[in-house]
Amino acid sequence: MALTRDDIWAVADRLDAEGKAPTLAAVRKALGSGSFTTISEAMREWHQRRKERTDKAQEAGPVPPDLDEAVRRFAQEVWAKATEIAKAEVVKLAHEYAEARKEWDRERQELEAAAEDLSVALEECQAKAEEDRAAFADLVRRHADTEALVLKLKEQVRENEARIEELRQENQRLHDLLRQMASGRTESDRQQP
Repeated sequence: MALTRDDIWAVADRLDAEGKAPTLAAVRKALGSGSFTTISEAMREWHQRRKERTDKAQEAGPVPPDLDEAVRRFAQEVWAKATEIAKAEVVKLAHEYAEARKEWDRERQELEAAAEDLSVALEECQAKAEEDRAAFADLVRRHADTEALVLKLKEQVRENEARIEELRQENQRLHDLLRQMASGRTESDRQQP
């Protein structure tokens, strides 16, 4: 985008208002770019306009004392009014800040209370989870003990069944022996006169 004379004058006016000399280098630096030729032509016109304004002000002569006093009083009144408005705005802003601070403090306290409630609930959940883990571990242990007992009882049942079978066979043998003895007696009783 090409620089215009108005762009250059605006930068020169701003530098002059800031109390800085509007040199070619200073204007170019403030603009960020531009050829010295373009800036130089615009600055010649700017200096000419500035001289004309200064000359006109000097031709008018000094400010009359009455006007100077009126301007001074007017400036004081404007300053007093501006100060009054600024103070009222400061009071208003301070009140708004105080109200906002109260609201923020209330919300912070609510959040802290909620955080405390959540912390307590978390601790309770952790304690309950620990109890549940311990209860589950106890159930697992008891289940393992029960399974071991069941296996032991099954082994005892097998042993008892084997023992019962042995006893049944022994009983049968004894029965058979008693029958043989009884039948042998009967025959011997028959053979005796």
